[in-house]
Amino acid sequence: MYGELNTIKTTTGDEIPAIPVAIQNPFKTAAMRLPTAQEISAYTGSIRQLVRRVGRRSTEDQDVPNIDAERKLFEAIRLDKSGVEFDEAEMRYAIDLVLRHNVVDCERDGDYYAVKVATLWGVTTHACRIPTTRELQTYREGVIKSRELPRNVEERRFPPEVPTEFYDAIVTSVEGYAPQFNVPTGTVNGNRHVLTGAELKAILPQIPPHHKRSVVGEVSSALYDLDPQIDPSE
Repeated sequence: MYGELNTIKTTTGDEIPAIPVAIQNPFKTAAMRLPTAQEISAYTGSIRQLVRRVGRRSTEDQDVPNIDAERKLFEAIRLDKSGVEFDEAEMRYAIDLVLRHNVVDCERDGDYYAVKVATLWGVTTHACRIPTTRELQTYREGVIKSRELPRNVEERRFPPEVPTEFYDAIVTSVEGYAPQFNVPTGTVNGNRHVLTGAELKAILPQIPPHHKRSVVGEVSSALYDLDPQIDPSE
């Protein structure tokens, strides 16, 4: 389950539950913990992308690293503080490893979508109701913030609160997280048990926001595929 970390031995001989990160050349290791939702939001909120228009409706995308944000997150979640120092590329690799996840399935079941997200610790499943048109529009309008820069360049940022608020509004059950994250699921009289009230609200702030972003992005894409499309060849 996501959040269940194996016990590893650090370079100082301590045994702690952690995520092992190994750099092959020059060889060095680090013991990492999972970041909190607040730490992930602060980091992902610092990410920006530059889109250059190169003509004939073509663009070139460039991700712009935020070195200060990467260093802050890396140093916060590294447990072996006295370990060998990591450079910028190694810190970025470690963070990417800790945050690694991938949507592996999205299936509709009546008025719900079940989205499966694979992590290094197993698959998590998120059941989401179909959003209202207003909820979907609010999400799509705010998920990317852009501004024009000189020389045909557009800067894009990805505010974490937009997908988080959308997810919190439409999610009904979650499974696959360790006890400190997990929301119980089940059925009542053969019907889907929809968690509401304090039980569900209590767990939502702990669900990793990068998982939330991927889940609602998948739901949005699935609904977009249902929209009538214009075929330019006709």
